[in-house]
Amino acid sequence: QGIATSKDDVYFLYDCHLTMDSEIEGYSKYLKRKVVIEQGLVKPLLKGEDVHRYEPLSSNRYVIFPYNLSDGRAQLFSEQQIANLFPKGYSYLKECEDELRGREKGRLKNDTYWYRYIYPKNLTLFAQKKIVAPEISLGGNFMFDSNGQYYSTTTIYGYIKNKSIDVSYETLLAIMNSKLCWWFLKNTGTVLANGYYRYKPAYLNPMPIPNILKENDSEILQMVNKITESKDDIYKKKIENEIESYIHKLYGLSQEDSSIVLS
Repeated sequence: QGIATSKDDVYFLYDCHLTMDSEIEGYSKYLKRKVVIEQGLVKPLLKGEDVHRYEPLSSNRYVIFPYNLSDGRAQLFSEQQIANLFPKGYSYLKECEDELRGREKGRLKNDTYWYRYIYPKNLTLFAQKKIVAPEISLGGNFMFDSNGQYYSTTTIYGYIKNKSIDVSYETLLAIMNSKLCWWFLKNTGTVLANGYYRYKPAYLNPMPIPNILKENDSEILQMVNKITESKDDIYKKKIENEIESYIHKLYGLSQEDSSIVLS
């Protein structure tokens, strides 16, 4: 699940770019002006609108992340550590201190760690390889964060493989982006406005995964890589259709079954 800050206007920075000093300059909606923060105190941030099927991930947003990731743990920086290591970031947080202390009816009013996230869930998981997708979507819009580079808002879910799973992320990505998965969700989920559905993990969990042999996995992986590396929309559509047909065969669909899914 994405980061819940309880005050996105403070923690999220928009329209960001790297400065000559290798720092991040971005717009703070809370202060209504641009601020400069050291790179070590921020992480690149995805919102739902940034994730599209098979399209390379990118974002000009960052989230202030006052935690140190080490040995598989997320340790909150002390106020003095932030002041020493990230003086520009600390100056920004101090400007927002009253607002941060006032979160959730003053819950952090007398808290030593007033700059912390109130609900710090999954903070060590973002830096791993994962599939990401918006919670609300019209058809599958899944993409692979192959470098574990991106953090996300609560409008996005991240999917990490169980260590026991041999199938590649690329093959799972193909299944989740398939029209077959979309057909399954439409017949098991609840429609929202304009034909959109919620792609929540609980709704995807019942979707069965077929028995995939290594040669099947290798072939799908190569096709997915062709899509993600190409900039030719016609070629990408052709390969995507080939992937769809391949997946239907893995699930043992007849020609009649496939026509129902694709209709």
